[in-house]
Amino acid sequence: MAVGPLYADDPTQTLNLPYDVPANEYLNMESQKLSTSRGWAIWAPDMLERYDPDPIRFYLTAVAPETRDADFTWDGFVRRNNDELVATWGNLVNRMLSFAYRHFEGRVPQSGELDGADRDILARAEAGFGSVGELIESVRLKAALEEAMGIARAANVYLDQKAPWFQIKEDRAAAATTVYVILRTIDNLKVLFSPFLPFTSQRLHEMLGYEGQLFGRQYTQSFTENERSHATLCYDSSQAIGRWQPSQLPVDQELQRPSPLFRKLDEDVADKELARLLGES
Repeated sequence: MAVGPLYADDPTQTLNLPYDVPANEYLNMESQKLSTSRGWAIWAPDMLERYDPDPIRFYLTAVAPETRDADFTWDGFVRRNNDELVATWGNLVNRMLSFAYRHFEGRVPQSGELDGADRDILARAEAGFGSVGELIESVRLKAALEEAMGIARAANVYLDQKAPWFQIKEDRAAAATTVYVILRTIDNLKVLFSPFLPFTSQRLHEMLGYEGQLFGRQYTQSFTENERSHATLCYDSSQAIGRWQPSQLPVDQELQRPSPLFRKLDEDVADKELARLLGES
């Protein structure tokens, strides 16, 4: 790693210069080039007034122009939010934490002996720390996000096959094993998704009964160098407890009452946003 010059006002601090700077192609919007002068643009503060940050981060990562120009569309934003964040990942989390909270006294149940399907889904989730991590390190963020989403889809398939809502009526121990396995899988996915969905990953971290912050603290600090001052975005990791490693979710850990991680967007959102962009509303 390259190390930059000492700060003039504090000889104990150095500036770590970038050593690996990835570059993307161009992001268009609704098949047109972005242009602030023409008003054909989306302003982040304005968008954050209407939408949560994680769905925005998710969609921008999913359509990032990593190797060729890409297109931001409001229809695509709505569709990916509803079909992937809400229906695939959010639904998995909400229905299983709600099920555990209702049927197992709000705690992580004790597992029985795992069968092949149980071991397979846990193995796939844990393998994600290698596959997703390698893709992130090579700055293939779209592929990394898709790899994590693929694990979430597999978890939904596992859950539909096990059907703990039927197991609980005939074999409570079998249902407990299924719930334990799916909660551990969700706990793994919480970390795998965290680079892309930091805010909802933190909420899920708390709903799973953990304390503390997955991430550290961001703050701005002013530095003086060569007779000029500039503000710098800094990061303090001293209080972060998140680790890029498989889940160790403890049996009998108390869960918080769950709530949906994401909200479904109305189908007319795309039309309203296009009208806003064109100055028609």
